[in-house]
Amino acid sequence: MRLIITFVFSSIISLQSFGQLSKKTKTVSINNIDIYFEVYGEGEPLLLLHGWTQSSAFWKEYIPAYAQKFKVYAIDLRGHGRTSPLTTGFTIQKAIKDLLALLEYLGLTKVKAIGLSYGGLLLLQLATLHPERIDSMVLIGTSQKYNGAENNEINHAFSYENLPKPFIDELKKIHYHGESQVRALFEENLNYQIHLTDQEIQAIDAKALIVQGDRDEILGIDPAIKLYRNLPNSELWIIPNTGHIAITGSNRNSFVTKSLEFFIAKK
Repeated sequence: MRLIITFVFSSIISLQSFGQLSKKTKTVSINNIDIYFEVYGEGEPLLLLHGWTQSSAFWKEYIPAYAQKFKVYAIDLRGHGRTSPLTTGFTIQKAIKDLLALLEYLGLTKVKAIGLSYGGLLLLQLATLHPERIDSMVLIGTSQKYNGAENNEINHAFSYENLPKPFIDELKKIHYHGESQVRALFEENLNYQIHLTDQEIQAIDAKALIVQGDRDEILGIDPAIKLYRNLPNSELWIIPNTGHIAITGSNRNSFVTKSLEFFIAKK
């Protein structure tokens, strides 16, 4: 999930148009970094957490539907988008502290959330550390155990120097701090790992929808099945003929429909 080739200082809030949808953008200084996020709609809070090398822009086509039912917070996670670049000492746990501090800043005690890959790791770890914060969650391409260093050993081509130029160009469009920010995402010594025991997962009470592509080139499907067996209040959706990012393209509309039904349904 590291790679998919596949209080407080705040800025002035700006209002923009997202089609017919109003958008608020904001940057806040938390844990010695600046975190950027966008807000849409009204209602119960719904967090959208993107994957590694992505940004909040990933959710652009999903937000209009979600904003009809929820107040949507699309966040640029640590190291990504308009949020501050990665520095030495990165860990999943530091990124989780960012999320907790942001929830405190926003005054959000309990949220619904969608996490894709990296975002799913953060969400799953957050649910074990602070279960009272998560009402329900959708986990896409997520595992309770993952070590990015092991992935790098297998996939030596996943270095910045070996990336296709068109892919680098696309990354530079969504990461606003320049080439050094993008390079930092491919640092081979990043401490990018999560290790949650079966007992920790079994203690999570939040309702969960686990979404997995049956041809996930990074995880396979076994981690999703294990999560399903361990999470006491979960559903499993294996999407056929799809890879690690299983919710794009022709699957996007069905994912939006199913995830909305999942969030709206009572436990």
